Amino acid sequence: MTKPIKVFLLVAFVFAPLFLRAQQADSPSADSVQDRLYSVFEMSKASVVKVYAQKTVVVKDENGADKNLATLDVGSGFIVGKDGIVMTSAYVTHRAKKIWIEWRGILLDAKNVGLDPLTTVSIVKIAGDFKSRDASIVTIDGTSPLPKVGTMLVGVSYEMGLPPSPRLGLSAGHNIEFGGTFLPTIYVRSTLLSPRGSTGGAVFDLNGKFVGMTIASIPEIGGSFILPAKAAAKIRDDILLCGEPVYSWFGLRAEDADASNGTKVVVSLVAENAPAKKGGFKIGDEIVEINSKRVRNNTELRDSTFFIRPGEIAQFKIKRGGKCMKLEVLAERMSSDIIKTAESNLTEQIEKNNGASKRSDIKSKSAKK
Repeated sequence: MTKPIKVFLLVAFVFAPLFLRAQQADSPSADSVQDRLYSVFEMSKASVVKVYAQKTVVVKDENGADKNLATLDVGSGFIVGKDGIVMTSAYVTHRAKKIWIEWRGILLDAKNVGLDPLTTVSIVKIAGDFKSRDASIVTIDGTSPLPKVGTMLVGVSYEMGLPPSPRLGLSAGHNIEFGGTFLPTIYVRSTLLSPRGSTGGAVFDLNGKFVGMTIASIPEIGGSFILPAKAAAKIRDDILLCGEPVYSWFGLRAEDADASNGTKVVVSLVAENAPAKKGGFKIGDEIVEINSKRVRNNTELRDSTFFIRPGEIAQFKIKRGGKCMKLEVLAERMSSDIIKTAESNLTEQIEKNNGASKRSDIKSKSAKK
């Protein structure tokens, strides 16, 4: 009985070091992570640009009278085309009278191409015949999956107007709503801090792949929301090809409900004369699949419908009264009134933020006199 034990011990003695070395090879060391951070930043910083936007806001002076003040908003963006196409934040460029892009230390005139007030993405183009083979661009993969929770992220931006800077964080979750407000699609919630000037910056994983664009700061949790690469590609293409975002409308609302094996998605509203109504949907239907893709919660449903184009037929698998059914819904284009309302809300929020900032400046200057 002793021989098998001796043989086992001998095998373990011989192969244990090899097994440990294999494990170490699979687990990145601190040095390799550091090297990747250096590599991602060096590779991406040339494609990230500083965006300047000159605007005029109306504020109250110390005597309560209206006063026009010129403001200069500064944010970040990134080049997505060698012809000078730049993606940035609408919070920076919307209603701007003048836009400049700082590229390689050179200040270049730019003009608005279009914006999406729902995701607050703005597309601008460097003016003139900007065509540079040397321009580094960010490649956006329109098929990229969402980064898994726990993925290490590198944000690159011109925070506080300083030179391009990297920040390291994590993908902390996937949100379709926050604070009771529904988001237009799934956003990546990250631990990347987003100080002033970093909105519109690019975010990468440790392999240097574009993960998304910084959309908004979340000071309550010390992080930020990132528009994923797949959604960013859709908005970019919509604006460049159509001059505006193109969204589908189904006319139904669904909510998560408890199920024996987790959650299920149940229809709570079907609008009259809506595509969903025409397709046969009823309140209480449980949505199981859309276009052969499993739907386990409302987040997955909203993410799927975000990428369906107007005029496309969406195939739903539902449960009604314990029986499975298939419904086909012809997606219609979202009303332009919804987009206009979103743009109006965006304008109001920008003016409120700029006005509050300038009023604070006026009070500060007045107090010093």
